[in-house]
Amino acid sequence: MALDTSGVYSEGDDYRVIKVLNLPFGSYTLDCVGNCMSQLEDMSVAAATDLVALLDAWDTADDAQSTQDLADVEGKVLVKADVLEWEVVNGGMSGPGKEKSKVEDDVRQIMSFCSCLGGYLGMNYYGSTPLMRS
Repeated sequence: MALDTSGVYSEGDDYRVIKVLNLPFGSYTLDCVGNCMSQLEDMSVAAATDLVALLDAWDTADDAQSTQDLADVEGKVLVKADVLEWEVVNGGMSGPGKEKSKVEDDVRQIMSFCSCLGGYLGMNYYGSTPLMRS
């Protein structure tokens, strides 16, 4: 089923969600994400609009990270004066990397209602409920 683009979504937004959430690509995942995005828009146009804005923010951060990676100096400090070496500090995560991570978490939270993605959104805190025995 193709993504309904008559509302807030544009062609390819379903693929962008798959990419941001690092989901395995396939027809099942594409159908699942498309259906869930349609359900999200039916539940709340504001949430669907937020999802599109988050996807745009992720793309911007991804482009910035690519530019920064080419420079290869973000998150590093010089540690030796006689032999200049770069050393990674603070885990080496750059500003764009942090932004992408935040956006991924926000998208994961918005899409957590989607039961067909429960196994992918993982770690037993999004989209799935642990079984309780009585």
